[in-house]
Amino acid sequence: MDGFELYDLGRKLMKIGEDAIPDPTGINRLPIGVRHVLTDVFSHPGTSITEITERTGFPAGHIEASVATLRAAGALATTVDPAAPERTVVRPVPRHGAADRAAATVDGKLAEAAGIQEADQLKDLVTTLEMLARRLSRRLTPEHFNAQYAGTPPWDTGRPQPALLRIARSGALRGRVLEAGCGTGEHALMAAALGLPAVGVDPASAAIAIARRKAEERGLPARFVVGSAFELGELGEQFDTALDSGLFHVFSDEERARYVDSLSTVMAPEGRLFLLCFSDRQPPGNGPRRVSQDEIRTSFADGWRIDSIDPATMDNNNNPEGVQAWLATITRI
Repeated sequence: MDGFELYDLGRKLMKIGEDAIPDPTGINRLPIGVRHVLTDVFSHPGTSITEITERTGFPAGHIEASVATLRAAGALATTVDPAAPERTVVRPVPRHGAADRAAATVDGKLAEAAGIQEADQLKDLVTTLEMLARRLSRRLTPEHFNAQYAGTPPWDTGRPQPALLRIARSGALRGRVLEAGCGTGEHALMAAALGLPAVGVDPASAAIAIARRKAEERGLPARFVVGSAFELGELGEQFDTALDSGLFHVFSDEERARYVDSLSTVMAPEGRLFLLCFSDRQPPGNGPRRVSQDEIRTSFADGWRIDSIDPATMDNNNNPEGVQAWLATITRI
């Protein structure tokens, strides 16, 4: 495949994706230059006209007109920056809730475009595209996650995952508790409600702000830190229990190794990790990487002991019936 063929493939895939996304307001029918501005704002929520102009290279007049068009369509909101009245703040308005995302399946569109009738062939195609997407977006930045919190991310259900809640109620949590990739903090808050010292770490400042507000509202002493799961040693603390709800499965193979090394620096001997992730039993489709038991065992082969890996279910805003998952109990040795 040469560059021209790759470019043509990209355009065709974009069209399939656009056709699969619910679009009651007609945003997908706007000129591509206007949609480019929308994409930039979703990647940089809380930005300004000047900043959009600098990033995109479009004339200021085009940016101003595009923002006005998108605001009228309900896709963007603008406010005056109270700290700098001459600055207009531009933020995205979440376009698609959980029901829309659940409805935006691409299987039928892909099958039609590729002329596929066999279910196994379609499954192979979707799996290949998911693998490509993971490889191309393996560096999930804080900006990416912050943009997710302009709305309600699929993983942010506003309550602990039932599988981890059962573990907490069983008395299995002990000592100092770390929640890696804590999001808005429900599991660190769960541990704090049991009287355990709890720390949550997440790269998304928007999520951490929500978690801190929850802690204050609930009168719980959990502490929340903006930080990377790859640099947990910077906390300068040791933990007896770690909780991972939906973090491990977003990483590439290389990132998994870095994450496990990072966990190793902060886990006390005989400290336990409770890891909840998407399972390879979950059919292909929306969501993160599916994980096999063997992948978990391989990732934690050095310096850890796999105590158990059990089938579980993860609550998810995009899947009302829940997602097939693995719940692994892993001990630092």
